[in-house]
Amino acid sequence: MLIEKYKPKRLADIVGQKVIILKITEYLKKWKPGKALLLYGPTGIGKTIISEIVSKENKFNLIEINTSDKDVVSYIKEVLLPSSKEGSLFSKKLILVDDIDSFSDRGLIAEIIKMIKESSSPIIMTASDAYDIKLRTLRNYCIIVRVNRIHVNLIERELKKIAMRERIKINEETIRKIAFNSDGDIRAAINELEMFSKDTEIGMRDKKKDIFRVLKTVFQSNNMGEALRALNESDKELEDIFWWIEQNIPNELKNSKEVAEAFELLSKADMFRSKIADNQNYRFKKYMKDMMAGMTFVGTNKKFIMYRPPDRLLMLGRTKAMRIKNEEMYENLGRFLHCSKRKVREQMPYLNVILKDNQQPS
Repeated sequence: MLIEKYKPKRLADIVGQKVIILKITEYLKKWKPGKALLLYGPTGIGKTIISEIVSKENKFNLIEINTSDKDVVSYIKEVLLPSSKEGSLFSKKLILVDDIDSFSDRGLIAEIIKMIKESSSPIIMTASDAYDIKLRTLRNYCIIVRVNRIHVNLIERELKKIAMRERIKINEETIRKIAFNSDGDIRAAINELEMFSKDTEIGMRDKKKDIFRVLKTVFQSNNMGEALRALNESDKELEDIFWWIEQNIPNELKNSKEVAEAFELLSKADMFRSKIADNQNYRFKKYMKDMMAGMTFVGTNKKFIMYRPPDRLLMLGRTKAMRIKNEEMYENLGRFLHCSKRKVREQMPYLNVILKDNQQPS
């Protein structure tokens, strides 16, 4: 995959993050026990890869932890914490704690703080939101650095270089559109370029099959290759097709056993969909697509079906204006309260209850 082929291997390969590279390097040079470096910002902008390469180029022995891993607290307590206290004249260690805001074990923060206090090695952590309430205590032991989205012009320049090396026939306007739509996420942009390169027609989403033809092929062709091709040639995004399939399984399949089998396949596709959303790991898109295409072997119906659009998408369409208005309100409140938009959104239900109670006559 292009995302793996063009994964940065040196600091010189990193796009648009010179300031962050300097801050990490400075932290490692001036490091003193008791303070970790917390890098935060959206996915796909280089927080982890920059830390890994800075570690390599400064000759650190990197120890990586992902807080979503099972038994991570036991690992820190029983293995990492004792070893982190031991210094060495021959090798420098750097501990990288990835996705610190995604943990589920409540005891993790206490163990991380203990490690920061007692470690004889520097510690770097990454997060999407450094101001998540779960990290409130941890922030006292961190130097907090925001990692900004990569500028669209830099992403556009990188896409042009990749397209030229890979001999992808794509016009500048389309590259610009991919770069703009990536919202500063260079990984997403490279993945979109690769998806474009696999299209048979030049131009984004040109000459695509409408959703009704796609559903008919997926449900009734009984041919995995045709089903996959239909998904690739659809005028809809893969996630949209997922919801169309979910809505129409009961219409297409009348036998309860077939319906159960179809939803079992779709549930597996949903697991890969969640991994893509949570980790921005687009390699799982292939497996998600395979599970959805496998629907073609369920049932034997060849009748005409009037496919219905997903209730979920209809509801989102009806509430779009309200959601845009709410997002603007969350952003304004976030600026006023000095916290993230995400945090305002999480606390809004409680604020609504408080305001409602205050409006009741005494």
